[in-house]
Amino acid sequence: MGSMAVRLWGRLARALRRVGEVSKSIVYGGSGLSNVDGKGRMTIPAEIRKSVEISSAGNTVCISRHPDPEIKCLIGFGGAERSQIRSDIEKEWESALGRGESFNRETAGTRASSTFETVFEPSGRFVLQPMLRHFGKIENQIFIFGATTHFMLWNPEIFMNDAPPQFDHVREELDYWLNIHGKGGK
Repeated sequence: MGSMAVRLWGRLARALRRVGEVSKSIVYGGSGLSNVDGKGRMTIPAEIRKSVEISSAGNTVCISRHPDPEIKCLIGFGGAERSQIRSDIEKEWESALGRGESFNRETAGTRASSTFETVFEPSGRFVLQPMLRHFGKIENQIFIFGATTHFMLWNPEIFMNDAPPQFDHVREELDYWLNIHGKGGK
């Protein structure tokens, strides 16, 4: 490897470490229920929106299918977490090389195929991609809650019926939001 390539890899490694530091300082917390209109417009709850803004250094959000196909929801995160995914793949690759094992970075990176980055308005409103609405089975409402390193976006009915048992306490939050919306709340 030439000296130019070594310098570029060094810069990339330093940049990825900085991204990791930003990502580690962000906690996605809070919850809310948003209406979804016919065009797919929805709103990120304020507390979660603040974390996304810090992570992305602006008003950009990344939404993707959940990596576990058994969990029927979408996940969201900011730019720092998206870069952290890349950093994690590089670490896995380096670790595999160190152990003398093969590692396919392309296969490991396929998660990016369903990750969409989009800009949101100051109010948190953005358009959820039709493909993501399809895979998340999102209809006229979406339940959003923080999960520390990312946030989850669920069809409320599917969440109530199919979410794993470890989310039982979050069902109470959804019940609260459904009652608020049912009483004329936003």
